Amino acid sequence: MEALERVQRNSRRLRLVFAVLLALSPILTALFWALVGSGNQVLSRDLPVAVDPDIPLASLVTGFLVSLIPTGVVMYALYQLYKLFGLYCGGKVFAKENVACYRSLGWAIIYYALADFMGDILLGIVLTFHRGQGKRLLVVGLSSTEVFVLLAGICVLTIAWVMDEARKLKEEQELFV
Repeated sequence: MEALERVQRNSRRLRLVFAVLLALSPILTALFWALVGSGNQVLSRDLPVAVDPDIPLASLVTGFLVSLIPTGVVMYALYQLYKLFGLYCGGKVFAKENVACYRSLGWAIIYYALADFMGDILLGIVLTFHRGQGKRLLVVGLSSTEVFVLLAGICVLTIAWVMDEARKLKEEQELFV
């Protein structure tokens, strides 16, 4: 019983962390683009192409909108974690709802890898579109980080599947008694 209370207490803390991160995600994305627009070259290194000092505001706004795609996927994953730890707060550990959260989280991780890949392609176009013909860039690349994230998503989906099978076995045992 004491172990469950510790799980519930820590889950409340983590749930709060995920709620704060969920709220901060779009704000931090907007702040990133505001700083890039002000000429911050350190942050510009995180982009697939170098940002021109005279980049039009429309390109920065479009870049922000493109960045909201992977940010939205991150927010969805954070929401799933928020829900999962809410279930743990309520003492639910091996419920159908937990499995659904893990499954959704696994898919969110996979979608993030795809959104990050597509986001880099779109950002390359958006951030160089203002340049003259022949100076625009199409950036296509697959990093080891994206492959690792994809693999992590597959692992989480597998964990969800194993948890669902364990849950079914537990329910069968409860009915058998």
